[in-house]
Amino acid sequence: MNVIALIAFAIATLIPLAVLWFIRSRNLYQTGSFGLALGSFFWGAAVFAMVSLLNRTLLRLELVETLLLVQFIAPVTEEILKGLLFVYLFRKINFTYFVDGAIYGFAIGIGFAVFENYEYLLGYQEAALSIAIGRVISTNLIHASGTALVGIAFGLARFHKGLRRWAYILGGWLVAMILHVTFNNLVTRVSSGLLLLYAAAVGLFATVVIYRLIKTGLRQAREWIQEKLGAADRVTASEAQMVNSIQDAKELLAPLVELFGEQQAAQVQRFLLIQARLGIHRKNLDKLQDPALVEETKAEMARLRQEMDGLRRQVGTYTMMTLRGIFPPDEGPLWGQLEDTITARLQDPRPAPGGGIWGKLDSATQRPAEEPPE
Repeated sequence: MNVIALIAFAIATLIPLAVLWFIRSRNLYQTGSFGLALGSFFWGAAVFAMVSLLNRTLLRLELVETLLLVQFIAPVTEEILKGLLFVYLFRKINFTYFVDGAIYGFAIGIGFAVFENYEYLLGYQEAALSIAIGRVISTNLIHASGTALVGIAFGLARFHKGLRRWAYILGGWLVAMILHVTFNNLVTRVSSGLLLLYAAAVGLFATVVIYRLIKTGLRQAREWIQEKLGAADRVTASEAQMVNSIQDAKELLAPLVELFGEQQAAQVQRFLLIQARLGIHRKNLDKLQDPALVEETKAEMARLRQEMDGLRRQVGTYTMMTLRGIFPPDEGPLWGQLEDTITARLQDPRPAPGGGIWGKLDSATQRPAEEPPE
């Protein structure tokens, strides 16, 4: 294998993995599971092996024509098999909401695409570099985005039951199939020199849609956290404010890094992420329709609270006081009254006549008036 081929294999591997890493890193609250994401990637690889064997068998037995297979049969088969993993993930506690579904789906699609890249590169080594570049900006993104749509649909379906649940699931699968069939027909029917540009545009557009849906999910999760996070999970008001600003964690935790070091600040960040998950899980309790999922969610919340309390003890009282000082609570009546009093004094520094602590203090510090002569 020559140097050009090695470069092609590197492109076909590293760029899809980098895109997957980028998409997964957008999940600010770090819900989901790295283990499940890794398993999703290898599920995609396993599906590629199954589909490759199936396609070769169909062609060898002359049961279908090549063009029909590529344009319609293969994309439908691939999306069904890739999405089957969500039947298992659907009831996993680490499938928290549809953002997790998008990330697991993206991982499945990337796993499929990377190993499909290898098949093409080995089959057409004389054009390996151009094939690698073309696939990572088009076909790979379609595989990832299509399965991410199925994951999003399963994530939304978890909050419903009956026909509405099935409508989400089947609808997500149908959209993924239509996207994949449309793309395959584009690349096999268009003979223009701009084919790569068209294919890349479709792949990038689909990826941007997934990215925007993830951003929408994160915005929704932030609203859930603001609504639900509080005393029920032993979270103070100042801690809740920090969680709501976790997208700026690096800047917010900078004082803790300076005072206590990076390790302590990392523990605090973990502490805040756990609180974010508690807020999301608490909202899920209002939405989940499956009693078994409700009980699993309650058990997971109890585990998270235990971990949170352990982290609170590890970081220590002084660190926690410093953390709360970044966002001091301002809703208590004492603080509100004190703020009103200070504001009034700044606007009118004269003591109120007739008493009060300020009036008494003023009277005590006044020089007594001289008595008039007799």
